[in-house]
Amino acid sequence: MAEKRGLSPVLSAAIATIGAPAFAQIYRLDRAMRRKLTPAGWLIFFTLVAAAIFGLNTQETFIYQVFSLCAGLLAVAFAASWRLGARARLSRALPEVATAGEEFTYAVTVTNLGANDLSDLEIEETLAATRPARAEFVRYKVREDRTRNVFDRLVGYPRWVSLMRWKTGARVERASLGSLPGRATWTATLTCMPLRRGELRFDTLTLSRNEPLGLMRALWKHRVPETLLVMPRTHPVAPIDLPGTRRLQPGGVAFAGRVGDAEEFVSLRDYRAGDSPRRIHWKAWARTGRPVVKEYADEFFVRHALLLDTFPSGDAVHFEAAISLAASLVLMPRSGESLLDLMFVEDRAYTLTRGRGLGAATDLLRVLATVTPSQGRFETLAEAALLNAARISGGICVFLSWDKPRRDLVARLRGLGIALRVWIVTDEGESVRDPGPMAGDARNFRVVAPAKLAAELARP
Repeated sequence: MAEKRGLSPVLSAAIATIGAPAFAQIYRLDRAMRRKLTPAGWLIFFTLVAAAIFGLNTQETFIYQVFSLCAGLLAVAFAASWRLGARARLSRALPEVATAGEEFTYAVTVTNLGANDLSDLEIEETLAATRPARAEFVRYKVREDRTRNVFDRLVGYPRWVSLMRWKTGARVERASLGSLPGRATWTATLTCMPLRRGELRFDTLTLSRNEPLGLMRALWKHRVPETLLVMPRTHPVAPIDLPGTRRLQPGGVAFAGRVGDAEEFVSLRDYRAGDSPRRIHWKAWARTGRPVVKEYADEFFVRHALLLDTFPSGDAVHFEAAISLAASLVLMPRSGESLLDLMFVEDRAYTLTRGRGLGAATDLLRVLATVTPSQGRFETLAEAALLNAARISGGICVFLSWDKPRRDLVARLRGLGIALRVWIVTDEGESVRDPGPMAGDARNFRVVAPAKLAAELARP
């Protein structure tokens, strides 16, 4: 059995590698046919295909008649739907942002630039999606095939469709526009369901009308490229009580989001032996004729860190759940006198701060909407956290596993007197038996499956 399990990823990867170029062409043809054929047209098309298969029996003359009839109907419909004689101007009114998993509507304004009436129109939206690289599809298929049966593993195209649906990012329903008189303007409402966070690329608006047989649509396309940012899905969070004292913040509020040693400016005073030449106020020295230095006061306030693990080793659903968890924590109500540092790693370590006028929660949400998995090492995040540990009062860790590097980081932060809440995102049914350095604070050690994220966040 172990050998059989070992062969499955290899076979799945081989199918994905060989089939990716063909899958891309099949998907492109399938999308074009879905836009062109009506439900009645699909019925005639499948009848044509069935007749072609059964037509291998040369004694079945009725099958040849059915085949010829279907082929003739489709040929006439194709000729009748060759082009839609329309001259129009189209524009969208998209919202500022959307949220993954939450349906929204937007308006499309259509102006008929011609003198002739346009009747029985429908309008459809097409979103752009980059074609997956072969290596990306191989990783996706191998990951998705882990829980599927042998037949599903052998069929690679459904996984290509699933990946393309994810990369497109949303589903937009076709809408009826009705009749549009000449030189008139009409507004249609389209409904969009974002399937993921990140950027949606709206590309082409298509006007269509059924040809007289009702088998195909005549199409008129108008490219209107626009983008829309989709925020991560969030859930209500029960209050988190992290004990922690106020800490010295070098530079005060003005420098809280930066690296430096300048404090909050208070006043000027005469130079004393040992003062740094960097603090000399040269203009005041020129006016008074004696050396004068700038005097500063230190500031102390509460500062929490939110450490986001961007080093997934499992399925993409776990990474998305971690992003959603972090986004929910960012929106959690906080004291107006405290700061929150969001720390994560992509190509390098990032620390972004909100609170006390240094940024709003929506700013961090926009960042989380576009965070991607890092190809680096977890130690990069650990180093950034320890570098800032001296000014951190407490921290919230969102981890994708509970291995030695992550346990070591938690142990070192707790050893510095920093209170922590640790979240571990795992598969459903999987448990973390050893809380390690969090054994003495089990209430702040949480293990959550993606499907139960909302319920776990609401638990005190």
